Amino acid sequence: MKKINILLVSLLVSLNGISQATLSENAETGRVTIETSGEAISVVAYMPNIICISKEQNQPVASTQAISPEPENTGFEISQNNRHWILKTDSLILIIDKENLHIGFKNHRKQTITSHKGFFSDSVNSGFRISLAAGEKIFGGGEGAIPLNRRGYRLNLNNEPHWGYGWGEENLNFSVPHFISSSNYSVFFNNGAIGYADIGKAEKSILEIATVGGQNQYFFLYNSNQHALQKTFGCLTGTQPMPPRWALGNLMSRFGYQTEKEAREKLDSMLSAGYPVDAIILDLYWFGLGPAGWMMGDLDWYKPNWPAPEKMINDFKKKGVNTILITEPYILESSVNFAEADSLGYFATDSTGKTNIVEDFFFGRAGLIDLFNPDACNWFWKFYQKQVEKGVAGWWGDLGEPEKFHDDLVFKSGKGPAVKNLYGHYWSKMLSDKYDEHYPEKRIFHLNRAGFAGSQRYGSYPWSGDVSRTWGGFKAQLPNMLSMSLSNIPYAHSDLGGFCAEPKNEELYLRWLQFGVFNPVFRPHSEKVPSEPIYYSDSIQRLIKPFFELRYRLLPYNYTLAWRQEQFGETLASPLFLKATLPKMMWGMWDEYFWGDAFLIAPVLEAGQKEKMVFLPNGIWFNFFNENRFLGNSLFQVDIVTENIPVFVKAGSFIPMTSPVVNTAEYDPSRVEIHYYYDRTVMQAAYAMYDDNGETRNAYGKNEFEIINCAFIETGEKLVFTFTNNGNDYAGRPDKREIELIVHNYPEMAFSEEVKIENGIGKAKLELKKNGSSKIEIIKMK
Repeated sequence: MKKINILLVSLLVSLNGISQATLSENAETGRVTIETSGEAISVVAYMPNIICISKEQNQPVASTQAISPEPENTGFEISQNNRHWILKTDSLILIIDKENLHIGFKNHRKQTITSHKGFFSDSVNSGFRISLAAGEKIFGGGEGAIPLNRRGYRLNLNNEPHWGYGWGEENLNFSVPHFISSSNYSVFFNNGAIGYADIGKAEKSILEIATVGGQNQYFFLYNSNQHALQKTFGCLTGTQPMPPRWALGNLMSRFGYQTEKEAREKLDSMLSAGYPVDAIILDLYWFGLGPAGWMMGDLDWYKPNWPAPEKMINDFKKKGVNTILITEPYILESSVNFAEADSLGYFATDSTGKTNIVEDFFFGRAGLIDLFNPDACNWFWKFYQKQVEKGVAGWWGDLGEPEKFHDDLVFKSGKGPAVKNLYGHYWSKMLSDKYDEHYPEKRIFHLNRAGFAGSQRYGSYPWSGDVSRTWGGFKAQLPNMLSMSLSNIPYAHSDLGGFCAEPKNEELYLRWLQFGVFNPVFRPHSEKVPSEPIYYSDSIQRLIKPFFELRYRLLPYNYTLAWRQEQFGETLASPLFLKATLPKMMWGMWDEYFWGDAFLIAPVLEAGQKEKMVFLPNGIWFNFFNENRFLGNSLFQVDIVTENIPVFVKAGSFIPMTSPVVNTAEYDPSRVEIHYYYDRTVMQAAYAMYDDNGETRNAYGKNEFEIINCAFIETGEKLVFTFTNNGNDYAGRPDKREIELIVHNYPEMAFSEEVKIENGIGKAKLELKKNGSSKIEIIKMK
C-alpha cells in the first residue's frame, strides 16, 4: 500500500467556520494523532480490519491485559479534503471530520458501515458514541439473562453477583464491553471500570458506552460475515488454551462435601452406580466448618474433618478422579493468615493506605487481597503451590467480582471503581503466569465466575453464578452462554440443575442435564438439594444415565472443538446466525444453537412441554436420536419426549465418538467410532479429528499430537471414504487405530463387502497405522 509517512510532522488546516486541526503520524508505530483546539485522538491500525481509537489522556490508567497481539502497524494511506482527513487500510476507510473529530467508517467497497459520534465526558462518566441504523441488532456485553439481541437495553458494565437470579436479570458476574452489530462490525471498549452501555434505549439511534474511569479507548472491528468477525475478535484478545481432557468429563460438585469421609462416600456411591466421574470439587468446607466457623482465608485443610488429604487425593487419582479446590480472595480478620497479609500491605486499602476492612461481608469482617499487587500475588500463590504439590489438579475461584465491594477500596492499579471489572481477570492471569513459571507442562483449569475480555487466554472457565433452581433460571443459560461465545469467552457454562432457592425438581434437573451434555463444561452443582443423579428417582436416573454416557462418548468430538478454539478461535457453542445464513429478523434466536459445526441443539425449556418449534438452517438434517431426515431452511414442530431433547446433525458431518468409560483415565485412543451422516445432496465432505495425550500444555505447538483426516467423496459410481493419520509421537499415542466407520442413512442400492447394513446404517471396520491411510469404497448399484 502506498502510504504517506509523516514522522511527527504536523499539518495545519484553517478553514472558514472550522477550527484548526492538525494531523501527525509516527512512521515507526503507525500511530496517527489528530488534534483540534479542544480534543486530540489517536488512531492505530492494529490490523487492516482492526482500528484502535483513543482519546488522548494525561493521567496513567491500569492496563486491562485484554489485548493479545502487538499491533501489526499496517499504517494508513492518508489524504484530505477541505473538511476531512481520509485514512485507508486494505479493509477500511476512515473519514474524520476536522472540526469535531467524528469518524465515518466505510468498507473497502466504500459502503458505509457506521459512524463514531465522538468521545464525551461529564462529571461522572466518560466514553464514546456510535450511530445505530434502523433495524440494526446488537449482541454482546457479556452475561445477561435477557434475549440475545440487546438493542433497547441499558446494561450495567459491572461484574456483580445476583443470588437466585432468573430470567430478566440484566447484570451478572461477567461483563464484557464488546458489542457486535448485525452489520458485521463490533466495538470493544478497552476499559475495566464500572460503567454502562446504552444500546439505543435513551436514543434509538445511538450506542453509548461509558465508564467512571480508565482509558477512553475502543477497538473497531470489521469483517465480511459474523463467523469471520467473531474470529477477528479472537485475534485481538486471544484464544483459550486447551483444557486437560478430564475437564470435559463429569465434574462432581455440591455446596458442599463437608468432610473427607463424606467426599469419599459420595464419590464411591456415584462410581458404584455406574456414573462416570472425572473430578470432585471441594467447596469451602475443605478449610473450615461452614456456618459453624467459615475460616475463610486459612487456605489449608481443616484437619479434624480432613485428616489425610494427600492420601485422599492420591486415592481419588487411582480411581481416575481429580481433585479441585475452591479459593476466595477474602481473608477474614479471624484467619490465621490475616495478620501477615495485613502487615505486608497485601490488602486493598483506604485513602490513607491502611487495610480497608470489608465489614458487611457475609462470612465476616475481611480484607480483600490486592491482586493488582505482584507481591500480594506471590503471597497468595504460595497457598496454591502447596496444594498443587499434594496433587490438586484444578481450581475454583469464587467471589471474584469482587462479590462484596465498596467504592472506597484502593488497589495498586487504582481506585476500586476504575479497576473493579478487572479483578477476576487479574486473578486468572496470576494463576496462569504462575503455572507458566512453575508448571509449564501442566494445563490450567480455573473455574472463575468473573473476568474480562481476554480472560480465556489465562485458562478461565466461567460459570454463570448462583442461578435459581427454576425454569426461568434454566432459560437464562442459553443467551448467557451464546453471548459470552460471541465475545470469545468459549467455556461459559452454568450450575447444571440450578444452584439455589427452589426445591428439588426432577423434570427440571433432567432437562438441564440433557442440555448440559452439549455445554463446554459439564458440572451439576447445587445447595440444599443433591446435585448428584444417584439421589433422584429410578425413573429419572434411567433417563439421565444415557446422557452422562453420551457426554463421554462425544469426548473425541468435544476435544477437537477445544483444539479448534485454541488454534483458530472458533466457538464451541454458537448462535445460529454465526454459522448459517438467516434472514436478519431471525438473528435474535437464542433458544437453539450450534454445538461445533455438526450439531444443532434445541433444549426443552418449559415444564411439561409436549411440542417445540425448531428452525433448521439450510441443508439436510437428521434427528440424532431417531435418524429422521429433514430438509432445512424451515420451521418444524417437533414432538417432545422425556427420553431426549431435540438434537439434529447436519448431513455431511463426521462425528468421532468413543465407547462409554468410567472417566477419561480409561479413554482408549486406539479405538474410535467415526459416524458419517450421508445424504445424496452432499457430494464431498472433510473433517479433522485432533488428539494428543490430554495433559501436556501446548502439545500442538510442541508437535506432540496427531490429526486423523476424514474425507468423503461421491462420484458417478462410487462413495469413497479415506482416512489418513498425521502427527508426531507423544506419550500414549497408539501404534494403530481401529476405526469403526458408521454410515447413517446408508444409500439404497449400494454395495461393499466390507460394510454390514442394519436398519439403514452401514458399519465397517478398518485399521489406521501411524502416519498411514485407509480407504473404503462403496459401489452404487444401478
